[in-house]
Amino acid sequence: MTVRPMTSGDHPDVAAVWHEGWHDAHDGLVPDRMSATRVPDAFLKAIAEMTKEVRVGLLDGRIGGFVAWQENYIDYLFLSRPVRGSGLAARLMQAAETEIAAAGHVLAEIDYVKGNDRAARFYAREGWEITGELDETREVEGAGMCSWCCVLLQKSLLQTRWAPLLPC
Repeated sequence: MTVRPMTSGDHPDVAAVWHEGWHDAHDGLVPDRMSATRVPDAFLKAIAEMTKEVRVGLLDGRIGGFVAWQENYIDYLFLSRPVRGSGLAARLMQAAETEIAAAGHVLAEIDYVKGNDRAARFYAREGWEITGELDETREVEGAGMCSWCCVLLQKSLLQTRWAPLLPC
């Protein structure tokens, strides 16, 4: 299991993981017209234009997931179906948390769409705490105004922040 920065050569594989993972996590929880706009090319375009920090996770030499963040906010954590349950999500999250802490942040934030029980279990297991819910309403290209509910979470990075400084 390896975690490393994303390169431009990774874009097609990351877009494929994102497409599959997004639909598994969101279909049935967000408006159908929004899901219909989430086609493979849309994810490839978004990856190419992304300005966030991105790390990819490889299992057996193949990209199985990725995490992306900006400042202290983790925007995306997605895995392909074959690697779910392998520990790769925890490794990707650990990489993001370590980098966020190294940048001087003591709290990290993330959210997931309400009803995504797999995400809820994962974040609870990883020590994230629910801080509230937010009703999102946004213009989605090709779908018009869309609304859904997000669960907001935070995690203290104080241990993560100092962990690299502690002797083994």
